[in-house]
Amino acid sequence: MGWSNIAAGAAMGLWLLTTPVFAAGAWIDTEDFAAIASGETVPGYSSKAQLIRKAEKAMTQPVPLLTDKEVVPPSGDKRDYTSLAIYFWPDSTSPDGLSYVRRDGHVNPERWDESRYDARRLERMKSELRALAQGYAVSGYEAFAERAAALVDSWFIDPATRMNPRLEYAQLVPGKSEGRHSGIIDTVNLIDVVDALYLLESSPAFPPEKQRKVKAWFGAYTDWLLTSEKGKREAASANNHGVWYDAQTAVFAHYAGRDDVARRVIRDVVHRRLEKQLAPDGSFPLELARTRPMNYSLYVLRGYLTLARVGEELGIDLYDQKTAKGQGLKEAVLFILPYVRGEKQLEKRDVAEWKAGSFRQALRLANRHYHEPAFDFASVSGQQTSGRIK
Repeated sequence: MGWSNIAAGAAMGLWLLTTPVFAAGAWIDTEDFAAIASGETVPGYSSKAQLIRKAEKAMTQPVPLLTDKEVVPPSGDKRDYTSLAIYFWPDSTSPDGLSYVRRDGHVNPERWDESRYDARRLERMKSELRALAQGYAVSGYEAFAERAAALVDSWFIDPATRMNPRLEYAQLVPGKSEGRHSGIIDTVNLIDVVDALYLLESSPAFPPEKQRKVKAWFGAYTDWLLTSEKGKREAASANNHGVWYDAQTAVFAHYAGRDDVARRVIRDVVHRRLEKQLAPDGSFPLELARTRPMNYSLYVLRGYLTLARVGEELGIDLYDQKTAKGQGLKEAVLFILPYVRGEKQLEKRDVAEWKAGSFRQALRLANRHYHEPAFDFASVSGQQTSGRIK
């Protein structure tokens, strides 16, 4: 069957391949893809035919490689991921623009320069792998899995092109730093990659030996997160960076078969994070203080819900745990929902557009635990807004 006929065949019920079996991930659920494969409509996802079309498109895209960048990192190894600090811009008072200065909330488009940096490349790899994996999950079409395997090989297995399992040069600041611990947040994108890998596990394109090699890469990256100086400094971050450090460590450790590490991280979340970050009203003051308070409030809460999802897989209930003052993730959701729906507006407006889509999906998955009508996916508006600080 040619590429142009794949989606049409699925839509007409002509699909004869066996739907694959797969495990649950951090941002996906087995039930959703099984339902889509059978032709059901699942909130938050495209239809079966649309997912197949997205996978078709990914089949035609070139494989983005870290080694494609023109500027070599300070290590001399193009396999080292390199990115620009997202909110840093050239100094207009300096002839050469150095050193770059911070403009919190304003993304420097130079970050996406693929001749120097890998942020766009990482985004593309994640998006294409996700499309291929989801297309495979709802169709069983092996060509999608085979193309996904090529992406996985180039990023995590092939010695000539694979990413080094470290982030020494992420979110560098020209004139100031060759890389910062805060750059670890760039690899939140790899959580999507792990979810895609779960969807691909039953394919012949991902035999046990290949899975072992990929899991070894994530195990090595987990070790770097735990032991490197940058990893330790990011772990000490007080705001969303610390939460997403924990979420990444838990997701990657769990995938790599290091459940002892994942459990240790999740069991410490309430004492280490929530007790210090969550206010009595359910807000996150450190995020509200930013120039994008709505965006970061949703972002940090999504990080917590990600940890709760991994905890669910490991038999740890983070959804209902409370701080000493009686607040938990449920109270945090209840605080932000009126703002997501547009019923209220934060006193400080975001300087750039905020989007609720990723939070809505995380909440939808969490609601399989809470069973709260107010948390229902359909009741949360898809409104997107923008504004400036008053």
